[in-house]
Amino acid sequence: MPYDLAKETGTWETGKYSDNYPQILEKLGVPKDMLSQVMAEKYVIEVTVSGNTCTHKMTEFGQTSVNTFTFGVEGDETDSFGTRRVTHTMDGDTVTSHYPNMDGKGLVFTTTRRWVDDNTIHAEMKVGDLEGWVENKRV
Repeated sequence: MPYDLAKETGTWETGKYSDNYPQILEKLGVPKDMLSQVMAEKYVIEVTVSGNTCTHKMTEFGQTSVNTFTFGVEGDETDSFGTRRVTHTMDGDTVTSHYPNMDGKGLVFTTTRRWVDDNTIHAEMKVGDLEGWVENKRV
């Protein structure tokens, strides 16, 4: 069954995660003193899909960002941590987001999401040489 993007609409929080998830966040640029805040943040997502185009509205840390993308086409994505290039692709029951230059210095970040159930998304992550995962739970 294809990945249902529109089903992401709702409020989410971090659930389970790999032992090295804090190190992954640090490698992505999250300061060590903000790790617990980032991992405890509840974020609100609204998703609309029209054909091969998706608009993703997210509110986190009191900031709202709206990004529209077309699957398979590289574009800019902005959130509370900045703007970077990304290509989103859908393959069956997964959505993969590939960031070829996450930090402006060539750090590659790839995450692949899949539904575990209607209220849980499992995301595999690879940041440079680190690999891990996180499960986000609907609140």
